[in-house]
Amino acid sequence: MFISSFYILTYCLIIVEYECYNHNMKTIAFTHELIKGKIAEIIFEQMIHSTKGYTILEFGYEKVVRQLAKERKNENAKDTIEIIRRAPDFAVINEKTHDITLIEVKYMSDPKESRVLRSAKDIKKSWKSASLFVASPAGFYFDSVDDIISNKGKIKDFKHISVPEKKMSEFLGLLNEFISQE
Repeated sequence: MFISSFYILTYCLIIVEYECYNHNMKTIAFTHELIKGKIAEIIFEQMIHSTKGYTILEFGYEKVVRQLAKERKNENAKDTIEIIRRAPDFAVINEKTHDITLIEVKYMSDPKESRVLRSAKDIKKSWKSASLFVASPAGFYFDSVDDIISNKGKIKDFKHISVPEKKMSEFLGLLNEFISQE
């Protein structure tokens, strides 16, 4: 089931306002990229919600930032806050096997190997076992950060047994509808 355009835009605007305030980064370019990232996260979340047998939980830094913002000046908390700042966006639970996969979601207009590799290495610094999902106008990509690093930035096409090609194509169309201007 697709979520409404109004919901996506409202959610993105709330997050953008909060992020810009907290990070004191009120540039249009930053805001533009932040919105694309949030749209990619929403599309990934909805894609997994449309499957059977998986539970998706929001997991990222943005979910706990209000509480942590109070601790920024605490020297003892800085390392912990940095680890949490790099937290992947979602935890996906396979309801049959009970395996949990931590997944960072990124929007990349052109997922070049160097950029994908840099993202994987950043995640690996704090989270040893995580995966990367990349949404781009050309398609969706997914792999473990270990495999991305081993393959020097190459990332596999996203294929999921519970997400048929037609459904994935619909989600890609939705992504491109909202991210039509580069």
